[in-house]
Amino acid sequence: MKWQKNLVSALLLAALLITLVGTASADTWPGRQEKVLGIGVKTSFPYAELKDEATTGWGVVGIFDYPLIPLIDLTADVGYNHFPGEGDNEDVDVWNVCFGGRLALGVFFMGGEAGYFSHVNEWSYVPSMGLRFDRFEGAIRYKAVGGASWTSLRFGIYF
Repeated sequence: MKWQKNLVSALLLAALLITLVGTASADTWPGRQEKVLGIGVKTSFPYAELKDEATTGWGVVGIFDYPLIPLIDLTADVGYNHFPGEGDNEDVDVWNVCFGGRLALGVFFMGGEAGYFSHVNEWSYVPSMGLRFDRFEGAIRYKAVGGASWTSLRFGIYF
């Protein structure tokens, strides 16, 4: 449990430092994305312990993707996930809030976020990778830590 608090503290400190460096020069580099807020939909495939309780689910998400410095973006994700219950099990509804960063290499990106997931009451690391074309994004994301884990295919649009 202590290592999780240390990880969260380290991620918050890293985000703060990147923000300070990025805001000093964010307007001076070419190719800066102007569309940083978006919405998306996702299909999620449970595995591990969640697979015994629920089936393939769906979700909606609010997306934040802000370019700090060349190649590095600050990201956040606020979402809702619904998994229909398997057999006699009840449906599982999960809200999440995640913060992190991504390495943007042209249209390809890969990144990671840390966040909290309600109902399953877990903190988790969420690695991801995908493609972003100005206003559109397609990504594969993994809620990778804890007993309630899933893989999501997310499609988003920025405005």
